[in-house]
Order: sequence, then structure tokens, then C-alpha cells
Amino acid sequence: MTVIWKLKKGADRRPRSGHPWVYSHELAQSPKGLVPGSLVELQDDQGRFVARGYGNPNSVITFRAVSFDPKEWNPLERKSMIHKILEAWKSRLILGFRESFRMVFSEGDRLPGLIIDAYVGEQDGKRIRVFATQILTAGIQKALGEAETFFKELVEEAITKGLTDISWENSAVVLRNDVRSRQLEGLTEDLPRFVKSVRGAEFTDFPIRLNAALDDGSVEMNCDLFGGQKTGFFLDQTANIQAVVRVLDGNPFLPKDRPVRVLDLCCYVGHWSAQLTRALRRNGHEVEVTQVDVSEKALQFAKKNAERQGARVITRQGDVMKVMMSLQKEYDVVIADPPAFVKAKKDIPLGRHAYLKINTQAFRVANEGGLVVSCSCSGLFVEDDFREVLAKAIRRNFLDARCVLRGGPAPDHPGRLGFPDGMYLKMFTHLVGAQAVGTVVETEGDGDGALVEPDGDA
Repeated sequence: MTVIWKLKKGADRRPRSGHPWVYSHELAQSPKGLVPGSLVELQDDQGRFVARGYGNPNSVITFRAVSFDPKEWNPLERKSMIHKILEAWKSRLILGFRESFRMVFSEGDRLPGLIIDAYVGEQDGKRIRVFATQILTAGIQKALGEAETFFKELVEEAITKGLTDISWENSAVVLRNDVRSRQLEGLTEDLPRFVKSVRGAEFTDFPIRLNAALDDGSVEMNCDLFGGQKTGFFLDQTANIQAVVRVLDGNPFLPKDRPVRVLDLCCYVGHWSAQLTRALRRNGHEVEVTQVDVSEKALQFAKKNAERQGARVITRQGDVMKVMMSLQKEYDVVIADPPAFVKAKKDIPLGRHAYLKINTQAFRVANEGGLVVSCSCSGLFVEDDFREVLAKAIRRNFLDARCVLRGGPAPDHPGRLGFPDGMYLKMFTHLVGAQAVGTVVETEGDGDGALVEPDGDA
């Protein structure tokens, strides 16, 4: 039976614009008493249909819309859920993703609370697909039911519709519900576990295959799909990597008498540096990559992945801010792609300072004519604030820098214009020009640098 919740007068404006979230203070009645994850129809104060989805009286986000179609009576039933996932899968193929990609991106695919990354790799002569899945809400957990049965039906339907030729026998499902945000929904933060595996496969060191950034080939990247960060890999930078590679591909001024030097900060398993190496090597360049990360295990993967593409690799394990203090101005490409410095509104001031510090150092060590790629995956740190930080980092280095690229999440991380919260990733690439009069010095106790004019006055 569908529960009906009515909104207060005027509170329907945001959901009618396509925003899928409703908070308890926007409801005309108390949500208490509802079983978390139950089907709910949302109506305006006049009783007119707004959306259907699921409710959770224990969550800050009390209602999440799954469908804005009044004819879809139960968008949480198995048939409807599988249809939505198959449509999401098909859209990735239309967009040109051939092997590993994000198959379901929560609100972007009208499945709030569900993340599915579909990784394809080959081991022992078998092509294997791994569905690395995060169930973030009570509504999705209830709708999916028994995960193995659900995914078996999904794969069989996908084969029937021509979306894949990888059988259920060669498919694995790993639940990566080791996510703290589940606690906000009244769910437990669980250890990773396989609900379906493939005999003989080693998923803690699995060679996933990705679209190459420069051509129609593939790039192989080893990573840990069981214990690695998030679902084991970060797929959201695909389009930004492709854009930067295209700029490098047409650059006749890259050095020919020495290797092209790439600095990959917060590199994780080295997606940026592996793809850039492959593209540069295809154009006849030698490549030297310096990879920096706090995780020794991640660096082991990163080194292996970049070396596979032909790079000479230097790894620096430790706090990225501290490592950068020892680096010199010698890099032709600098990638500053840190983890989210802002996870809650209270983090914004400290997060702003952290973005300023890392980007001040990134511009400091970039050669004239080089590229600095600056990224933020903090959804709460808005683009205007990020631009302001980058402008300040450039001024602190007395640089003339042109912004030549602006990017966001890859196409397999679709957004909704009515839901700007989902468009979290920001990327700006600058072409570094000459340094003007003035230099950057480091002040004691401050790792982001201070400007000093030639006469020595700060």
C-alpha cells in the first residue's frame, strides 16, 4: 500500500523542478511511524501528484523521488528497478563506454541511493565483469532485496537485450557498503563482501580495462575492487583526462631533448598518469612521472599502472602538502586531484585553505608553457569559490596563466539540471605563462606560500 505525504504550501516548487529530495520540515504532516524505505506518493497541498519514491522518517532527507511519472505506480518494484538499470546501462554504451564504467549514478539515473560501477577485466583467459555496488539508503536496500538474485536477473535481461556477452557465470557482485553515510539512513556500515564471485579470480589485484583517452584502444589498470577506496577505482575523471590529453596531443612545444615530466598529486592508483603516459608515448615522447599519495598500497598500483604504459616512475609516499615543499619548478604537467576537502558545511573554511595550499604549490612547480590541472570533488565547495581559490593561487605565484579547459563529471556520471547537488566534480586546466616580477617564498608555519616583492617587503 502506498503512503501519501502532502507538502506544505509552496514546498512543491523544488521537486516540481526535478529536485529529488524533500526534508521533513517541508511536509504538512509528521513522517514518523513510516517503515524506512517504504513506497511514498508525494502530493502538493492541494492533493495533486508530485512524485513517487521512498521515505525514511529517520533521515535528514525524508523523501527521495524515484519517478515523476504519475503513470508509474510502483517505481520500486523489481521489474521497474531492472528496467531503469538496463536503460542506464544502454545509455553508457550509446555514449561510447566499452568496458569499465559507472553503470548507475544514484539521482542522475533516477535511482537515488544506488551506485553500481561495472568493471571488466581479463584473468586466466576469461573476460569477467564485476558489479561493485554501494547501497546507500534504506529505500534501495529494501527494493533490491536479495542481491544475488537481483543481479542474476539483471545480467540475463542484459544478455537478451544485447547489452553484454559476459555470462552470469563470469560475473561477480561485491557489495561495498563500507560507507559512513549509511548510518544517516539507520543502516549499518558493513564490511565489503562478495555475494557472487568467479572461480579463480583475484579481485584484490584486478586488471580492469578502460577506454583509452586518445584513441579507440584500451588501458589496463590494476586495482583492489574489494578493499580499495570507494568501489576500488575512481571513474569520474574520464572526460577531463580525455580533454587534457587532446591539448597535449596538439602541443608542438613539449620537450624533445628530455622526458616530459608529469606530477600526479593524490594519484591513488594512477589513472591520470597512466593515461597521460600512454598518449605522450604514442606521440614519441619519453615520460617521467612523479606520483604522490599518502597510501603506500595505492602507490604500488599507481607505479605498476604507469610503468605498464612506458613511464619512468618516481613515487613519493606521505602527506602531499609536505612532499610538495621539497619539489622544484620542473614539471610540464601537474595534476592536483585531491580527495574531498569539504564534506560538511562546517569544513568550508578549512577546505578552502587546503585547496589554496595545494594549488599554490601546483602552480609554483609548473614550468612555463606547462599545464596545471586543478580538481575539486567537494560538492559543497561551489564552482565560484573554487575559481576564486585558483585565481589567488595564480596571483601568489605572480603568474600569467590562461584557463584553457573547464570540466566536470564524466558522461557515465550524468547530472540533472534540477539537481545541481549531483554535479559535484569541478576541473580547471591552466596554461602557465611567464612569471612576472616577484617571487614566492614559504613563510614559517604556513605551507601555502607568501608573495614577496623584490625589495623584500611582504
